[in-house]
Amino acid sequence: METIKIELPIPETIDGEEIKVLELRRPIGADVEDIVGAQKLGEAITELASKLVTNVVLTPDDIRAFDAKNYMKISEALMGFLA
Repeated sequence: METIKIELPIPETIDGEEIKVLELRRPIGADVEDIVGAQKLGEAITELASKLVTNVVLTPDDIRAFDAKNYMKISEALMGFLA
């Protein structure tokens, strides 16, 4: 399975564990289908990222609380997957 690793510019702490890298699996049609009806692109990216991360359990609210640099890094990586 193809994955992508995203090195976060600023480490995040989730459940007491410092996270420096996120590993995302390649999205499948069902992942995209789930977000097609989203009204806002930012919300769609947040939802999709939380579904695709494989090395740590993240909720959409976890991602929303990330530093903006980390959020932008995730957004750029997802757009690359979908391009």
